[in-house]
Amino acid sequence: MTPPLDLEAVRVIAWDFDGVLNNNIENGVFAWSRNFEQDLGLSLHSFSSYLFAGRFQKAMVGQACLLELVTEWAEANAAAGRAGEILDYWFERDARPDHRTLALFEPLKARGVRHVMATNNETHRTSYIETSMGFGDLVERIFAAGRMGIAKPDTDYFAHIEEALQVAPENFLLVDDMEENVTAARSRGWQAFHFTEGAHDLLERSLGLPKTA
Repeated sequence: MTPPLDLEAVRVIAWDFDGVLNNNIENGVFAWSRNFEQDLGLSLHSFSSYLFAGRFQKAMVGQACLLELVTEWAEANAAAGRAGEILDYWFERDARPDHRTLALFEPLKARGVRHVMATNNETHRTSYIETSMGFGDLVERIFAAGRMGIAKPDTDYFAHIEEALQVAPENFLLVDDMEENVTAARSRGWQAFHFTEGAHDLLERSLGLPKTA
């Protein structure tokens, strides 16, 4: 259960991206994967088994290049020259902004609350989110694991954000869909809201805002 928030203390909200600002996850399944085989004629099992067996995790913290990894898989699976197409498909299919959470930005800004993004995305998709999706204009800064070299739930991730913004832990609120990230943020002294599917009403009430939909 989410404890009551001390709204007077909140100066910065750090929003997770996938599953919070971006409505691309349903029952744990990412939108890009739902029609991957049908649309691209490629094996989702092979692609996922290759990429998510530790390789993507290295790319996530800047220790590997996602484009190079996808290129390597494509060349080994009769899809040479299609790495860019695969990444474009992935990023575009997973671009599903959650307009209900985004609608909270302006009323919170009116209170003087700052907005940043705190995401575990690697560098290529972070750039897509920032430019193609326009989130670079919606938040003050994007803190991404691939750029920082560290990922949630490592508490150093949160310490990095504190140092970068020169804001005390107790003045942050993390909104995240992963319980381990919420727990880690709270261990740093942050406030945190565990955002699960369909939690919009509870989030709005917790922030003292009227229901938006």
